Amino acid sequence: MKAFEDKVVIITGASSGIGYSLLNYFIREGAIVYAVSRNEREINEKDKQLCNFELLDLSEEVNVEKYTKKVLQKENRVDILINNAGVAHNLASIEEMNWEMFNSIIKDNLMPTFNMIKYIMPIMKKNNSGTIINISSRAGRRAVPKLSAYTAAKFAVRGLTESVSKEVEETGIKCVTISPAGVNTGMRAMVFGKDDAENQQDASRITEIISKVLLGELQVSNGSDIVIIKDKEPIIRVPEV
Repeated sequence: MKAFEDKVVIITGASSGIGYSLLNYFIREGAIVYAVSRNEREINEKDKQLCNFELLDLSEEVNVEKYTKKVLQKENRVDILINNAGVAHNLASIEEMNWEMFNSIIKDNLMPTFNMIKYIMPIMKKNNSGTIINISSRAGRRAVPKLSAYTAAKFAVRGLTESVSKEVEETGIKCVTISPAGVNTGMRAMVFGKDDAENQQDASRITEIISKVLLGELQVSNGSDIVIIKDKEPIIRVPEV
């Protein structure tokens, strides 16, 4: 049997980078995959045949409410929710950044995660099971200059994770954060350049660590943050009590 045979998995930001790596992994491992993204990017026709792919802006609550209702008309559970949707911005000091840019980055990185948890949580509570994995960033632990909006949003994702984990601590639901250091993605190349991106860890390593968490091969407590740095073992940070 495959590792995730018939598990219902929702992946956001699934059309490129870490999300696309996760998409291909869960398809190979037999999961029933629901994939969402604002654009198709690396998604091809074969991918669409092997998963349930939809174009959607998850920062808008009304879209998420309709989408989750549609999923739950087909499925009676969601086993795994991976909130990967997010964007970065060009390097800019705080005084160079206008309100619209800052607000947009916060909204696009935080609200999809909030919205998806809000509308998937009821079915997880009904079944008293499920795992929520929110993709933050090492920038969500260690601030990066000239990436203030992105950094603030990723700190917020980690805080949201810890809060939700405490809300469900008496249930069978787990909520954790993954905080990768640099990853070779198009987003990294957009911010720091192609040469820098090519020197970072591959998205497949993030997928590998996530799979180990889900399979119990890497033991983490609820609310933990798993920091993934190139050529190093994952660092597990537990929430303060």
